[in-house]
Amino acid sequence: MSEKVLGIWGAGGLGREVLELARIINNKSKRWDDFVFIVDGSSNTEVNGIQVMEYESAKKKYVGLEVAMGIGEPTVREKKFNLLKEDGVNTPSLIHPDVYIPDTTKVGQGTIIQYGCFISCNVTIGDYVYIQPQCNIGHDDKLAEGCMIAGFGNIAGRVSIGKYTYLGLSAVIKEDVNIGNKAVIGMGSVVYKDVPDEMVALGSPARPMARNTGGNIL
Repeated sequence: MSEKVLGIWGAGGLGREVLELARIINNKSKRWDDFVFIVDGSSNTEVNGIQVMEYESAKKKYVGLEVAMGIGEPTVREKKFNLLKEDGVNTPSLIHPDVYIPDTTKVGQGTIIQYGCFISCNVTIGDYVYIQPQCNIGHDDKLAEGCMIAGFGNIAGRVSIGKYTYLGLSAVIKEDVNIGNKAVIGMGSVVYKDVPDEMVALGSPARPMARNTGGNIL
């Protein structure tokens, strides 16, 4: 039987947090035999005691390789996930064991939900979504592919978040608001109105500031 290994793409702060979540999950129910960090062109051989490898090397070495994303930059996440899909590499969802997911809520593949999150009923969470700790996701929300909700985010009911959109730390979204694809909501912002695609919105109330033409948050 082949060794089942979870690769975490990225060994920075976010990647190391994903590793700790994976270890918590593994302690509850053994899913992987080992872990490896996947980093492009790194000179490090280990991070926090975990081996560091390039993607092609890890793919060749581990037949049972699965990959979780530990990169926050939306444009980079999108490229990596597209590559993994092309290669047929499984991207498991990692959900903290203490987070309750109602039967009426659907979670896509490759999604990460950290500790302390409240996920309400009739929510649709797409593939490759990342929800950081202590977030509240209201009823009937729709979180599209690849979006990222930073810690302490509060999303009221019937909200739609677009593909590869980023909500900054402690952002608050009013009910019935639609946020477009590849938008950026600044930390601490309070969003009362819809935000178009690729728009950067900041403040309380949040106001459009610029176009996110580069698709970057850093």
